[in-house]
Amino acid sequence: MPDIVPQLAISFIILTWNSEKYLKGCFESIIGKCLREQMPFEVIVVDNGSLDGSCEVVKSYQKHLPDAFHLIALDFNKGTTYPRNLGLRQARGEFICILDSDTELGEGSLREVLYRLSPEARVGMVAPRLLLPGGIVQNSVKQFPTMLDKLMKVPRIVFGIGTKNGDFYADFPFQEEREVDTAISACWFFHKALLDKVGHLDENIFYAPEDIDYSLRVWHAGHSLLYVPSFTVLHHTQQITHRKPFSKTSLSHFRGLVYYYAKHGGWFLRPTFKADSRHV
Repeated sequence: MPDIVPQLAISFIILTWNSEKYLKGCFESIIGKCLREQMPFEVIVVDNGSLDGSCEVVKSYQKHLPDAFHLIALDFNKGTTYPRNLGLRQARGEFICILDSDTELGEGSLREVLYRLSPEARVGMVAPRLLLPGGIVQNSVKQFPTMLDKLMKVPRIVFGIGTKNGDFYADFPFQEEREVDTAISACWFFHKALLDKVGHLDENIFYAPEDIDYSLRVWHAGHSLLYVPSFTVLHHTQQITHRKPFSKTSLSHFRGLVYYYAKHGGWFLRPTFKADSRHV
């Protein structure tokens, strides 16, 4: 395997919003993983107007690692796309990791993940196996959803009535690497050059489905999205839209879905690409 140690190997872009209780675990997992693999790194934290001690936690790490930790503090919650784009535009690493603040890097080799990525590679983005507390595998990779797939989830979210998840892969969780349609943005790895081909996150989407939109754009750019279960990430997911289906966040999610389907189509039929489901 070629050596992947540029002067600054990887930039972690982390969006925070009242994330104080998760940040130490997230930061320590990054520091530990990168030190063990001798991977030069930086952490760019974009804070969405937190009212807790999130910014103070970041500043405490800045004090000890001033070259590695950077803070962009916003006055109020500006969603997911605009803040992450601020971080992406400041990133100096050859590789990028978009990472949720309520995560911790787990098992697996970071070098092996980055080895799969280059400007010329078929693989444009890597998504790891996400584990919920207790070790349950999160269903984090799915097929491109139709609008009907999304509407079929409403009875379960609102009334607790079981309905079919039409965008789920029937054979998930996967034990081997395979190309997938989409991956939630709790953890993405990609080469920085991908931004030149795909662009940044669509800021017309405030909260979601920015992950589906970007996954589709990666495929349209001639690349694929690879699920790598050997690299694990603990995810203390909060699933805000499921807990409060009529909140402002949930309504913003619905508006984002309407925007996505108006932009890309796929109201009733999924976009199709020639994915390779074999071990890559």
